[in-house]
Amino acid sequence: MEISYTKKYIRIYFFQVLSILLGFASLFVVIPYLSANKSIYGIYSVCISMTVFLSYADLGFLGAGMKYAAECFSKGDMEGEIRLVGFSHFILSIFIIFFSVFFLFLAVNPSLLVKDIGVGYQKDVATKLLLILGIFSPAIVLQRILQMIFGIRVQDYLLQRILIIANLIKLVSVFYFFGSGRYDIVGYFLFTQVISLISYIYGFTVAKRVFGYNFKFLIKCFKFSRTIFKRTKGLAVSGLVVTVSWLAYYESDSFAISKLLGADKVAVYAIGFSILTFFRTLLGVFFSPFSSRFNHFIGVGKVQELQSFYLHVIKIAIPVVVFPIIAVTIFARPIVVSWVGPEYEESIAIVRWLVLCNLLGFISYPAGILIVAHEKLKLIYNLSILTPIVYWIGVVLTIPLLGIEAFAVFKMIVFVITGFFYSIYSFNYLQINPRHFIFKILGPYLPAAVALIIIMLSVNGLFVDGKNRLNLFLNAVLLLFGLGTAMLISIFTVKSLRDYLQSIVKLVFSKAFSR
Repeated sequence: MEISYTKKYIRIYFFQVLSILLGFASLFVVIPYLSANKSIYGIYSVCISMTVFLSYADLGFLGAGMKYAAECFSKGDMEGEIRLVGFSHFILSIFIIFFSVFFLFLAVNPSLLVKDIGVGYQKDVATKLLLILGIFSPAIVLQRILQMIFGIRVQDYLLQRILIIANLIKLVSVFYFFGSGRYDIVGYFLFTQVISLISYIYGFTVAKRVFGYNFKFLIKCFKFSRTIFKRTKGLAVSGLVVTVSWLAYYESDSFAISKLLGADKVAVYAIGFSILTFFRTLLGVFFSPFSSRFNHFIGVGKVQELQSFYLHVIKIAIPVVVFPIIAVTIFARPIVVSWVGPEYEESIAIVRWLVLCNLLGFISYPAGILIVAHEKLKLIYNLSILTPIVYWIGVVLTIPLLGIEAFAVFKMIVFVITGFFYSIYSFNYLQINPRHFIFKILGPYLPAAVALIIIMLSVNGLFVDGKNRLNLFLNAVLLLFGLGTAMLISIFTVKSLRDYLQSIVKLVFSKAFSR
């Protein structure tokens, strides 16, 4: 890795770690307040789940635009980059408007979204949440523009600093909207949307000041372009297929559960899904800087450098992905009980299955990025068609036996299947066989994994039963102790990890002493 980009990674990870810690705090501070009213929390979870459609409203053109814009940036083609940013977000804005109108329609008819919502307080809450969602939906366009501008330059940390402050304000606001007999979930949601909008607006001023970004030209390019459409449509269509597939088997659970089983079951499932979302955020944070770098290498034709860099990413990702998943899977009961209380005991099994979804994330995340970067459209299509079919057939066949747990079990099965295909693709790309990968790359991490399992099983019975912040804190300390021990052992047993961490330490100290 080039020194300049290593410095950027360090800065990104520093602020991402702060963001993760803040997200961790939000997860374990905010959710207990929200989940105090199980039915309302279920309704809130369903309404918030609607925001997922905003994340995929670009029909795949945002991902394609990001790839080609990063290639333009690597070549110094600023005009080409801005044209791609403008076109892709114009497509996004069109469909955001449609979704915004759809949310406003649901606000008038919330019973279409939640089973047996009835009338009165629950319906009023659902109506107001959906109304706020419909009004603030266009802000997603501003967010995505900023993410692309900063991400292409691998300077996400500049945007992260802004969002960290915004999220900190949201976290503190919980104590105003909840507690002491107050449960203003609508006011809290409205406040968070306003804070997000303000942070995006400030982000544009930072991009203008730091990069000298030509927003006037971006506004001119905020339109349909036949030339760019022809360039991006192939990758965009594959992205659309992936989006539809992802929505079908990953993001549709809450809606299906709300219509089939009711709001209370959505609340039970939402606990596990919140932890899965946290893991997704953590992994997205870790792998996000590498996406643009993959495209930079491709843009300038550095094939061997990309291959070496790809293997390096996988090696350092193993402990980041696998160790937390092992720890949370074993320690699920103490976490859930001390977090949201024994009334959510049904969520414990859900947590375990959903956390295990990302066990192969150390290879599936970078492989997914690489497949898109290399435009392997056939593989993308095949996996996208297979996953929702397997998922929904499994859920339909087993829901009479497993109940709500069927959704979590088959979500994990689908992730394992895709992880298997991503592994095969990676082995072929790196020109190594599975045996070599298992013994030479995974093997050195085995002592740390075994030690982690022993530690977590040993302390699993030490937690105090009952919903309590002190218990939750103590459980978190025990979990972090296990993770810290496993990471320390890995530093001694895995040379590539040790060398990488040493290079980072040297870089940080050399920079500090040079000032």
